[in-house]
Order: sequence, then C-alpha cells, then structure tokens
Amino acid sequence: LLDSEDKSLESAVVKVISPDEQCDSSLELQASSSSLVVKEILQEAPELITQQLAYLLRGSILFKCVSLEADRITEQQEKVLSILEEKFPDLPPREEIISVLQETQFNPQGVRIEEVMLKDLKEISDGEIKVAISPVYMTLEVRGTI
Repeated sequence: LLDSEDKSLESAVVKVISPDEQCDSSLELQASSSSLVVKEILQEAPELITQQLAYLLRGSILFKCVSLEADRITEQQEKVLSILEEKFPDLPPREEIISVLQETQFNPQGVRIEEVMLKDLKEISDGEIKVAISPVYMTLEVRGTI
C-alpha cells in the first residue's frame, strides 16, 4: 500500500518487489532491493536496461554491500553485478566505485545532520507508540571529539 501522499501513483504500480520476502535464509542476508529490481528487469524486459540505468543500479547494489553488509556480496548480487558489467564493459571498475563509497561513507563534510539522520531511518510502531531509530556512522576519531 502506498502512503497517502503517493496514492495518486497507485494506478501506475505494476509490481511490488520486497527484499523481506526474498531473504536468503541460509546466509541470513537480505537481498538488496536494487539487485531484485535488476533481476526482475533482466527476466521480463532486458532491453530496458541502458548503460545509465546499469550505472545507477550497480552503484546502489555496491553501496548496500559496502555500507550495510560489511563488504559482503551475496551470490545473487554478484550474479547481477556480473551481468551488468558484461553487458556494459565501459562501466567504471568495481574497485573504483567501492573506494569512493568507502571514502565518503564516514565523511560528513557538506551534509546536514537532518540528512544523516534520515538516511537509514527505521520506524517501529505498535499502533499506539511510534519509535524512530537512525544509525549515525562515524570514525572513532570523530566520536572522540564530540
């Protein structure tokens, strides 16, 4: 179901892809939404993936691997990344993207605190009480000066 502010888009929804429903229980790693979207497009309409879209989706998959999974790439993510890299050999090297992501992950310059807090915001609600939880990533050196 879409939020009330997005209700007008409901007729445009073709399919809902949920990483929660496609979790690899043997590895206990949740698939990234982007890798599931790429997999779906490759199966249903591979001609829709342009180099620009491949660049965007590949970056999103690598971002999740770097920031949330402690540099672990699932088998499904590796397969999707390999297909995109094979189809578009002019994409920047994976190591280059990972290096930039790692450099900027803990660099707060030019980022407002609101943006940091909203980045990975998770809400938990029992219907009556709503709690928002947001991780803030920082190096130990930065933490020591706060």
